[in-house]
Amino acid sequence: MATTSLNHSAPSPVPTPLLAVLALTFLGSLGTGAVTNGFSFIASEGLGYGRKMNLLLALVLGGTYVVGALIAGRLVAKLTIAKGWLSSRGLLAIALVIIAIACQLPMLAQQAAPDLMEPALWAFIIIFSPATGIFWPIVEGYLSGGRSGKALRSAIGQFNITWSVALVMAFWLMAPLLGHQPFLILSLLGAFQLLMCTLLYWFPSHPPKHLPEHTQPTPDVYVPLLTIFRVLLIASYIVLSALSPLLPIVEDKLGVNVHWKTPLASAWLTSRVFLFIFFERWHGWHGKWWTPWTGMGLMLIGFSACMMSPIAGGFGLATLLFGLFIMGVGIAITYYGALYYAMAVGNAQVDAGGKHEAVIGLGYTLGPLCGLVGLGLSGGDPDLFRFWVIALVAGAVMTSALLGWGLIHRNRFKQISKA
Repeated sequence: MATTSLNHSAPSPVPTPLLAVLALTFLGSLGTGAVTNGFSFIASEGLGYGRKMNLLLALVLGGTYVVGALIAGRLVAKLTIAKGWLSSRGLLAIALVIIAIACQLPMLAQQAAPDLMEPALWAFIIIFSPATGIFWPIVEGYLSGGRSGKALRSAIGQFNITWSVALVMAFWLMAPLLGHQPFLILSLLGAFQLLMCTLLYWFPSHPPKHLPEHTQPTPDVYVPLLTIFRVLLIASYIVLSALSPLLPIVEDKLGVNVHWKTPLASAWLTSRVFLFIFFERWHGWHGKWWTPWTGMGLMLIGFSACMMSPIAGGFGLATLLFGLFIMGVGIAITYYGALYYAMAVGNAQVDAGGKHEAVIGLGYTLGPLCGLVGLGLSGGDPDLFRFWVIALVAGAVMTSALLGWGLIHRNRFKQISKA
């Protein structure tokens, strides 16, 4: 969405109440975030899915999420601004209702037509994923609109802490139902979406315009850091989306009880919360180059440890926990950095949020592809599969880093040529 410069005599836009945005974010993450990160546990327990089917489901989820995120800004612009048919708040409400209905499909099939449970789950993913890709960029527009400087940085920090805490809670709350009624989890999460509609009362019709910085200009280093963080954000979700479909299988091999699968998996979500709180309080990482490289290294170490944990003997469970914790810290560094620099440098409106979410969706798509290619190359041998998936994911991450570095140097060359 294009933004116009504010006239100095015009009143500053009033930001959406932060408490309302955070409440919507919390409930939304209990629902949409839990499914995005925990669908493989539901598919494994509800339909007996293994590596291949979970990876295919993850591939569809990621691809459709990209579509939703990329069209969010266009939908807002065409339906709300150009045509005046709908407000941004109205589009949020429609997305929530669609998600709520989609969440009921697997449970309805289980009750009325058990033979349709598998198609119902796929239909749910195909509807749910693009709807969330539309939902979150608009929420991010309400978060950042009317805020700048310290207020914007604080809001982003609280936003990150809110949704990450909600995900940890969701993984623990899923545990009692996972073994007996996995599809009931989706049905209950859908009810949260309808509850969220009541919070839209405190939202203006459209996100307020983004306030430009009036204090000091953005440091020059922020632009190349945004570039490297954006490509590493893709890498982080490659790592996450490659591991998520495989985590239930890894835990099965380690003999983890079904009621402890999602609480154990929440280890990486918990470490992410700690990092978000630390980065929100301490701003010494701003403008520092060690942050993206540290995040990348921790992600790769953590992912490799998780994949190798089934062959670690008596240290298997400890290796998995270590890997999850380290991976969570690396992902948190990368996510926080990418969102912070996108909001500080870019246009903190729905389009900026949409590009951020589309980048996430791209990573969600490439990760399962690495897993499926590894599955094909291994011929079904579990040891070879571990080798190939680690090698492919590491290769994708390193390629992302090299791509980002190349883009930085290309931009610098253009600036020198113009000078």
